[in-house]
Amino acid sequence: MRNFLGGLVAIVIGSFAVMQLIGLEQPIYPEPYNLIGFLLAGSSALQSTLFGPLTGLLIVQYIVAWFLIGFIIGPFSKPGWNTVRSAIWTGLLLGSFALVSLLLLDSEFWSSVNRNLDLLSQFVTSLVLSVLTLPTALPTAMLFERIGKQAEPPIPTQIETICECGAVFKSNPMLCSECGRELNSSNN
Repeated sequence: MRNFLGGLVAIVIGSFAVMQLIGLEQPIYPEPYNLIGFLLAGSSALQSTLFGPLTGLLIVQYIVAWFLIGFIIGPFSKPGWNTVRSAIWTGLLLGSFALVSLLLLDSEFWSSVNRNLDLLSQFVTSLVLSVLTLPTALPTAMLFERIGKQAEPPIPTQIETICECGAVFKSNPMLCSECGRELNSSNN
């Protein structure tokens, strides 16, 4: 679930970032969808990373957007394959939002002859592009895991609880098994 959430947050922020970096004009979407127009247009723009005329500045802007998305999904995942799973969720969400944008802008898409091939291409492209998040997502996930390990309290060397009846336990039980008395953690 957190991989999905990380992908969703990353696509929302990444779509906004690519719209700002590249300076794209938001297309006009029908009334309820214009509220998330930046998300739909940004997803469509992110999906076109490999296509179209690419200048040096445009390549840098796309790389910054994809690295930003990687920085965002890193804290939501654990290092290793879990981070790859977050990247796959990011690709699937990117493909879904870009498809919604395509459907809203091109009403004749569903009746086109190459619809199935275009759908396959849409999602394969999104999944391939989502790999661009991994160079920053993996180190970010490792960094957050290391920070999390430092925040954990040290493991105690000895755990011992002594009841008023004299029973000694090598754990922190809630009740004494000898007399049935309730044990508090303050009796340690």
